[in-house]
Amino acid sequence: MKMEDELKMAQTEQRRRGRGVPPLPHLFLAFMAALLLPSCQTAPPLMPERNGEAFIPLEPGGLAYIFVDVGQARPLLEALSFRGMDASDRHVQRILDSTDFAIAAVYMEQGSEPARARFRLAAQGSYPSGRARMAMRCSRHWSGRRSQASGGRFWHSAAAMISVAMSRGEARVSSSLCAEPADPFYSGPGTRIPGGFEEFRGGAAIAGWLEDPRPRINGILAQMGLRIEIPAEQFFAGISRHAPGAGEGGDAPRYVGRIQIQVANPLLARNLSIALFVARGLIASAAGAGDSAAEALASILLANPATATGRYLQIRTDPMAAEEITQLFGRFSP
Repeated sequence: MKMEDELKMAQTEQRRRGRGVPPLPHLFLAFMAALLLPSCQTAPPLMPERNGEAFIPLEPGGLAYIFVDVGQARPLLEALSFRGMDASDRHVQRILDSTDFAIAAVYMEQGSEPARARFRLAAQGSYPSGRARMAMRCSRHWSGRRSQASGGRFWHSAAAMISVAMSRGEARVSSSLCAEPADPFYSGPGTRIPGGFEEFRGGAAIAGWLEDPRPRINGILAQMGLRIEIPAEQFFAGISRHAPGAGEGGDAPRYVGRIQIQVANPLLARNLSIALFVARGLIASAAGAGDSAAEALASILLANPATATGRYLQIRTDPMAAEEITQLFGRFSP
């Protein structure tokens, strides 16, 4: 966008003072503009290795950590809908055109203690931070704050409950569930990438892992009607572009989901694969005919037999269109 266009937008925003909070899609687009910044990177923003282990610059203690290769995942991102956001909007398209990679973390309450942030995101690239600051200064919906973690300056939208910090080479975004802003700066040691994850996510459009996976996985299995408990030590999930084989037509890209669960030993992995195979035969017809989100998920995850490879239980879905995946996400969304 040209400088004069941005100034006109800022002036228009000033004239809107007194009209109340803008529609959420407008705030979400502003958030997306800060979140999915232009980047020349093809790899996620990592911290310096320590003792041969890789870390990401996000706070530990999250429920899940998610890596997104925007180029690979773009059809999925364009199919997503967020409270009226139009993925065909030229501003959204411009954001996606200029984005390569992002890492996000989702946090949950710890007992009675609320999470310090609902989610955090880190990205690196080349961002016109000066023009962004000018636009935020001209908007009554963004206010400048000082970070207690780093002493740096960030911007907060009370209406969207989003905080943004940016420089020419980096952006940090955080969201809270209350009016109190979640500081987007994080100066701690970072979160360690689990062993084997980098190999697992190779070529994936979207990939992530669950922290403390055992209660999460078994809770989902219970919702699916499976009386099986998996003592998971590690849980990775990913979505990759499907390479069409001979006789497969259509121009629209399709995606394959893959789950890898690590358990204590190879024997346990084999026994669990057999248990899932038996369960698949017992509930496949009911799951396919069901209308609930859990039954829909069961029909997808049980489409193929689970396999055991060493200590790992592997689950692979059939190829799906981007719309099928996003519709499934939507059925689990609040």
